[in-house]
Amino acid sequence: MSKSRWLVVALFCPFVAMPMTSGAQARDSVKADAQDFVHDVLHALVRPNWNVSAHGGFSAGDRFVLQRADNTIDGQRALEPATGYNVGIGAGVDILLRMGFRANYTFTSSNLNFKTDDGNGSNALNINDVGTIRTHTLALEVMRYMLPSRAAITPYGTLGIQARWWVLDENSPFIRTNGVTPFALGPLFSFGMQVKASDRWSSRLEASLSSGHNPFTGKSSFRALSGPTIEESSSVSRTEYRVAGVYYFGKAKTAAVPTPVAHK
Repeated sequence: MSKSRWLVVALFCPFVAMPMTSGAQARDSVKADAQDFVHDVLHALVRPNWNVSAHGGFSAGDRFVLQRADNTIDGQRALEPATGYNVGIGAGVDILLRMGFRANYTFTSSNLNFKTDDGNGSNALNINDVGTIRTHTLALEVMRYMLPSRAAITPYGTLGIQARWWVLDENSPFIRTNGVTPFALGPLFSFGMQVKASDRWSSRLEASLSSGHNPFTGKSSFRALSGPTIEESSSVSRTEYRVAGVYYFGKAKTAAVPTPVAHK
């Protein structure tokens, strides 16, 4: 091989080796980051980063069905839940400085009312307290804090999934349970503010929005017997406003103050 060819090979080899080296370094960096993340998560699970909570507040929901009053009366009315209450308990863990998980159980109870829905402000077809509808809900959420989770005040948001069981206590001939307990699986998200009261205690004020299958829709569902059904949505949403008290098993970390160096 001539000297010119050797010169071309010598100049070309570094350019070939550089991408290979950069690619290997990038893969090593990604692998190291993944290992660090797994290490941080596992380390957080065995350290005292866990917390328990209790919450309570009030709830509001969508209408379930829209019906004609009956075959002989003009007008229509909607079956909807009144504003009710919610209570529950939960447990969580902060796996990173601004990220955590939590699991909650929530019980809600609301009265059911028929409300006139003719669009003219009339209440002639109202029927109040036709029954009580209750729910048992299990939720799993990812929490994201705007500031570190143990800061004095930090806004936060959550995204998760919830499983809900509906229970109907009927008090009138206008609704029927049909011997079923409808189940709904759906998404939820929350946003709120956490305020630190002490090293162990914090409080939360939050709003939670969720949706799931309408318990008055489908074969295995409750039945409204006010009259012919005009409209029934396949899903209903619920908004819960609540206040929570949170107890942390570990103390909040504080940054170490550097020791001043004495100058001679």
